[in-house]
This record gives sequence, structure tokens and C-alpha cells, in this order.
Amino acid sequence: MSELRMTDASGVRQAELDGLLDSFRDLPTIPEVLTRIWEVVEDPRSSARDLEQVVMHEPPLAAKVLRLANSAYYGGRGRIEDLRTAITTLGFDTLRNLAVCLSVASRLAGKGGDSVLDHRELWRHSVATAVIARRIGRAVGAENPEELFTAGLLHDIGKFVISLGRPGAYAEIVRRSHDEELEKIEAEREVLGYDHAEVGAGFARRWNFPARLEELIGGHHDPASDDRSVAARVLAVADRLANDLAGEGLLLDGREEAPVVDELVALGLEPEAVGQLDPVLRADIDRAREFLNLI
Repeated sequence: MSELRMTDASGVRQAELDGLLDSFRDLPTIPEVLTRIWEVVEDPRSSARDLEQVVMHEPPLAAKVLRLANSAYYGGRGRIEDLRTAITTLGFDTLRNLAVCLSVASRLAGKGGDSVLDHRELWRHSVATAVIARRIGRAVGAENPEELFTAGLLHDIGKFVISLGRPGAYAEIVRRSHDEELEKIEAEREVLGYDHAEVGAGFARRWNFPARLEELIGGHHDPASDDRSVAARVLAVADRLANDLAGEGLLLDGREEAPVVDELVALGLEPEAVGQLDPVLRADIDRAREFLNLI
């Protein structure tokens, strides 16, 4: 009997999760340009001209590609006027990441009415997580640091979906988290029966994102264990560091005994190298402001 009840509860939980995603039922067919960009970026035979042919048919994206290429971070200084040069300046991976963010942000904007969630603050956290994940990924020799950047940008997309699709429930999640001093993810599970990582993975699946990206989004709150991939462990550490930055204004300074430092060492960094990461991460986050402003 208990097994039957567990199965029933699991079915109800999945039905409710599917219902939330179904409230955004138009989304799976929208990002056609994003799918094409992904295909071009992943094809080693592609050129800047190939990517230009895709981006030029999406004027809002093209305008923001030009703006980002001309930003101080990329050294453009207002001199880049054609799309192909802008794409060459930014690189394929950066353009893909910009396209992902703009597609998600524009498609979710305005859905579900008012939201308790501060969207700009969540994007700020997401961009910080992305740049931290990419930097740490490079430092520990992760297979694809740019994949980590993309995963960092999208790891909390489930929070957007919940807040817009179930605004009343999200307000209750925020209340319980504050009043009962719960972690937000624990409050999500209490109120909804599922959490934002599961929602994010479902969203990624419906948008036909690569399976690896879906896996990283869905697993960024999994309990720490050595059997997770290096990329999954890096993303989890980056998420925690980005939260620390928002809460305390601290990253790694004076935190030699902190669990996050132990995790970085376990990933292969020497203890002294961990301390040296701090100013580099701060600089990365500061430079990413232009990216955030475009979103």
C-alpha cells in the first residue's frame, strides 16, 4: 500500500510540474533562431558569415550583438559597424550565450502578471554564476568552460518559470523561506512538491536545449558527491560563490576553512591558487555588467 501511495504522489507531482510548464505552451516553438544559432555554433565548419546569415534575421539580437561588440569590455569603442565583424570580435560562444539569455528573457517577459521575484537581481546572480563557473572551469581543466558559462546563465531559469506561472505559490515560498528560515529550495519543495532545478530541466527539455545543459540545470542543487561530473561540481560551487557575493560581499578572502574552499581544492586547485582566484573573479563579474545590461 505504501508503495502505491508513493507512486500516486509521484504521478500527482509530475502532473503538477507538467501543468506549470504547459502554462508556457507556446515557448517550445518560439526560439527557432536560437536553435539555428546553436546548430551553427556547434558545427566546426561554420564561419562568421554563416552566423551572420542567422542573426541578421533577428534585428533586436543583431542590434545587441553590435552594442556588446562595441562595449569597452571587448575593446570595440564604437568602431564596429557591421554584424560580421561584431560576431568575429565576440566569438561564437559569446554570441550563443547572448542569444540564449535574450530569447529566454524576452519570451518570459510579461507572462504571469506581477511577480514577487526581482528579475534583474536574479539575472545579476545568473551572470555572476556564469562568469565564476567559466573561470573556475578553466582553472580546473573542465572539458568545456563555455558550456559552464551557459549553464550558469540558465541554472535558475526554473525560478522565473515558477514566479510567472505560479505567482501565488512563489509568494508563499518567499514568505516561508523568510518566516521559517528555510532555504528557498526547501520551501519550494514544501509548497509545490518540486523545486526550481526540476522546473528548469523541464523547461530546457521543452526548448530542445542540449541534453548536457539540461542535466547541469537540473542537478545544480544535488548533494555534493564525488560521482558528479567536474562540470556539475564547478557549477554548484559557482552558484554558492555568487550567492555569497550578494549576501556578504565576500568571495574567498579570509575563508581558508570555508567548505567552498575545500570543494575547490577537491576539484584540483592548490590552496594558494584558491586565494588568487578572488580578485580575478571580482574583475570578471565587474566586466560582465555590460552583458547584464543587455539582458
